[in-house]
Amino acid sequence: MASGGSGRLPLSRLLIQHRKSSGLTQEELAEKSGVSTRAISDLERGLVRRPQRRTSHALAVALALGERDRSEFLRVVGRGEPTPRVVPPEPAAQPDPLPRELPPEVADLAGREDELAELIALLDDESAPVYRTATVISVHGAPGVGKTTFAVHAGHRLADRYPDGSLFVNLRGTSPEPITTEQALGMVLVALGVAEQQLPPHVDERAGLYRSLLRGRRMALLLDNAADEAQVRPLLPSSPGCLVLVTSRRVLSGLESVARMQLDVLRPADSVRLLRSIIGASRASAEPESVRRVAALCGNLPLALRIAGNRLATRPRWLVDNLVRQLDDEQRRLNALTAGDLEVRAAFEVSYRQCDPETRSVFRRISLVTGPDFAADVVAALSATDRDTAERSLEELVDASMLEGAPVAGRYVLHDLMRVFAGERLALEEPAEQLRATEQRMTTWLLTTGTHAGVLLSPPGCLPTASSPQDTAIATRTEAIDWLDTEKPLWLAALRHEAAADRHAEVLAFSHAVHSYSEFRTDPLLWCEVFGHGVASARALGMRAEEAVQLNFLGAVLSAVRGRHDEALRAHERAWRVARETGNRKLEAWALQHCGRIQLMLGRPTEAAERIRAALAVFHELGEPFGKQVALSLLGMALHQVGRFEEAITVHRKVVGYYRSPEMVQYRNHLAVSLLRLADALEAAGQSAEAAEAFRESLGLAADDHFAVVEGLASFGLARCQEALGNRAVAAELLGRALEVFTEIGESGQQERVLALLATVDPDRSTAHRPRPDVPDRDTLRVRRVV
Repeated sequence: MASGGSGRLPLSRLLIQHRKSSGLTQEELAEKSGVSTRAISDLERGLVRRPQRRTSHALAVALALGERDRSEFLRVVGRGEPTPRVVPPEPAAQPDPLPRELPPEVADLAGREDELAELIALLDDESAPVYRTATVISVHGAPGVGKTTFAVHAGHRLADRYPDGSLFVNLRGTSPEPITTEQALGMVLVALGVAEQQLPPHVDERAGLYRSLLRGRRMALLLDNAADEAQVRPLLPSSPGCLVLVTSRRVLSGLESVARMQLDVLRPADSVRLLRSIIGASRASAEPESVRRVAALCGNLPLALRIAGNRLATRPRWLVDNLVRQLDDEQRRLNALTAGDLEVRAAFEVSYRQCDPETRSVFRRISLVTGPDFAADVVAALSATDRDTAERSLEELVDASMLEGAPVAGRYVLHDLMRVFAGERLALEEPAEQLRATEQRMTTWLLTTGTHAGVLLSPPGCLPTASSPQDTAIATRTEAIDWLDTEKPLWLAALRHEAAADRHAEVLAFSHAVHSYSEFRTDPLLWCEVFGHGVASARALGMRAEEAVQLNFLGAVLSAVRGRHDEALRAHERAWRVARETGNRKLEAWALQHCGRIQLMLGRPTEAAERIRAALAVFHELGEPFGKQVALSLLGMALHQVGRFEEAITVHRKVVGYYRSPEMVQYRNHLAVSLLRLADALEAAGQSAEAAEAFRESLGLAADDHFAVVEGLASFGLARCQEALGNRAVAAELLGRALEVFTEIGESGQQERVLALLATVDPDRSTAHRPRPDVPDRDTLRVRRVV
């Protein structure tokens, strides 16, 4: 706006003149500039002769002064004195076009519908966190996950909500020299119409002017690739109509009142869709399985998928399977994921170099950890440090988006491609001897901890007390079961490693210790392998008695698989022969009672009773009360099978009484089994009410100890009793519980029995749960590949 009049004007008169020439009231100027009405009034009345610099800049911009008018206005403000002359009028300034700075969208974006819906929900949620009054959403994720692509896509989709324009600033957070906050503020101020020569020199002044200019506007601002919180804070506006999207590889956990979104890899179907859009639908349709395989080998990471797609698109004569073969080789995978200036390894390298040396060391070493996730204690073993120190490094990797927090608190997940990269760095930066020592520390810790957990689950006196590994929190049976359940992939890999390295003593100690745990967890494939290693290690060590023990363990596992009972019997008979050859009467008795148990399973109760009575005689002779009770329980089952129910009930009551004694508190799983067998005999004798009580107690014990097989059988038995007593609704609920347990552990034979009764009690529920008849028993299929 041009000024008018003549003479030397003080600031008060000059401000009034420019305001009136612009056709603004004090209130309207306050709204446009962000300067309060009272402050403007004080200036116009001469009460304030020298306002703050950011106030004067805000007023100059709001008044839309031409260049000469603005220079004179700011000079008068700076000196606090009247103008030396009157500037001739200039034509009225034309309003600048609205800034629309978002980069264009990629044409072949695939997926992200759910993520966009989540972002919109955050905008619409009045309870969502806000920074002061502007809505700020931080989008973080791993290198190459597509944060910028998603944020640009969201900005375009939300453009109608922000009619005053959009701003985009690449903060270059992953470069060696990110742009400074001062530079970033200068960029957005210029985009908002401030001439470069009029930019305030200090960061605070620029930030104040920036917030003043955004006040009352509805704008979207994308701050891309932020380095840290300090770089971002001055760029967060206070206008309630503004949206700020911040993308960063780091979580930026220090920002206050910010909504956060973690961007994950694409879903498999979206990954395939992205590849199809790049290489063409006809080519993808010709090799659909290979396209799916490429997506999987890329870990569904958008950057890797785009590179893979570009490589195929620029090699039209290649089969997709050519790329599959390259990616299948971990040693070549990252080399294959390079196309022009796009490279997965380079993206990972930037984040890696920004970590401190200790964190980089932890990152390299977790490439040695197998399994879907892991906790800090195994990383502490890898790094020869304590758990707290390891956890700090892991959390730093999470903040850098090089590692993800698993759904279970305290556990972590490493992306497949990131694992390959970590393995590369490990091989390049750590000597082979040091690498072997690192891996051995982890392996030793896993087997030592597993052995310790197994001992906690074993009956007192059955095993020597295992040395408790350093920094373990496993002190109870429940903690032992939880650890063995959770860390199964890790301790199994450690067992294989030690077996391959002929460390037979460690393998045998672990195999023996986890026998009691194997009774809680039905997994024939797992236990055939574990006890198979145990048998081999015992033989290698020349420990024939221990070989017989491991053969009995292996036979017990085989007997749990339909169609493998004859093999189980042969394993127990071999154990019996080894025991006889070594003169070990106790092991001979155990092998005999195991043989009797298999005979019962084969429907040969007379032969079974003969072997069980022989075992009982030896246990009695040796004064072995525990072995005697196990054999008595089997004798009760033999009596049950031949229809001598009352005698069976009497025997089972004796066994239950034995396990109820205070000194047998560690034998809860044996008590649960004994109650189950007593209940079966009572049910067969027509005593449904008493049987129900025994089933109920067995069920409670099994559920508390996560003893899945007994939990399923007790639920099924209790359901039968409730149905016999006329409680059909209760029976249906119990059958549902039994079906759920048997389905989870793959007991298809028991599932069929449950479904048969459920068809009578609740036909609709039975139909909904009936499995496909052509699917073989899962455990049978798995064990055939091993045994």
